Amino acid sequence: MEGGETMHIPQSLYSSMRLIFLYVDRYVFRRGWAYPESYVPYCMLRYILKGSAVFRVNGEEYLVGENEIFYIPEGCQLECHALGEEFEFISIRFTVTVQLDGSDFLAEYFHIPRVTRGADGEVLGYFQQVYQNATTQNSGKLFRIRGNLELILAWLVERTPEARVEESELPEADFSVEGLRRRENRSHSIKRDPRIQVVVDYLVAHPSEPFDSEFLCRMADMSPSSLRRLFREHTGKSPGAFVKDLRMMTAARRLLVTNERISTIAYEVGFDDANYFARIFKSVFGVSPQEYRAASRA
Repeated sequence: MEGGETMHIPQSLYSSMRLIFLYVDRYVFRRGWAYPESYVPYCMLRYILKGSAVFRVNGEEYLVGENEIFYIPEGCQLECHALGEEFEFISIRFTVTVQLDGSDFLAEYFHIPRVTRGADGEVLGYFQQVYQNATTQNSGKLFRIRGNLELILAWLVERTPEARVEESELPEADFSVEGLRRRENRSHSIKRDPRIQVVVDYLVAHPSEPFDSEFLCRMADMSPSSLRRLFREHTGKSPGAFVKDLRMMTAARRLLVTNERISTIAYEVGFDDANYFARIFKSVFGVSPQEYRAASRA
C-alpha cells in the first residue's frame, strides 16, 4: 500500500470463514505404498500415527513421521510414498469458504505450517473424535466433527510463533472493485463453478448409485463435453474418476468399520464383479481389500 501504511484483514472476513467437513478415515499401508502425483481439490490434515513417509506438495518434499501433523492445501499437486514396513495416519478432508487471490488462506493468513512436529495427546484426541463421530449414527455428530476440526486448527495456530501477532499487523486484502476483479482473475487454480458444485455435492451424497452421465448433464444443464471439461477444471478429475475415488473411499470405510463380506461391500459401492473391485481397490490403496482390513486391525 502507498506510503508503507500497515494493512489488516477485516474482522468480517474471519467471521465469514467456514470449514466444510468432507471426509475422514484411518489408513494403514505397508512397505511400497505410493500415491501418484494428483490434484487435490480440498484441504487435508493428516496425523501420523506410525511410521514415516515422504510427501511432495507442488514439487517440494517433506519427511514426516510419528506424532506429526501434515497440512495439505486445497488446489495443490500431491505425491507421497511410505518408508519402512508400516505407515499409518488419520486423514481429514475439508474445504475453507474463504479464498483470497487464489491463496492458501490457512497458511498465508494463519501461518499454519506444512509440518507441525511434537503433536501431543490433546490434538490426537481431536483427530480421534472427528473419526469416531464420522463412523457413528450420533444425531449430533456433524456438530462434534466441525467443533473438533476447528479445535485442531486452533491448536495448530496457537503453536505457530508467526501466528502470534495482532490482527492489525496482518496484511489486508484489497476489497476495492479493482482488487476484487484482480482476485477473480488470479483465482483460476481452484475452479468453483456452481453448476459443477451441484454435481459434486450430489455425487458425494450418492457414491453408490450407478454412474449416469446423461443424468449429470441434465443436473448441470450442460452438454457432455462441457461437463467433462468444467468438472476436470473444478476437481482435477473426470466425473468417472471422481466417482471411482468416492466409491473406493466408501469401500475403505466399510472395510474399517464393518464386518461385511468384501463381495457385499463391492456390490454396495457399484461393482458386480468382486474380483474387478479388488483390482481397482489395490490400484488405489496399494493393497488388496483383505490386506487393508487385516492391516487396519493388527
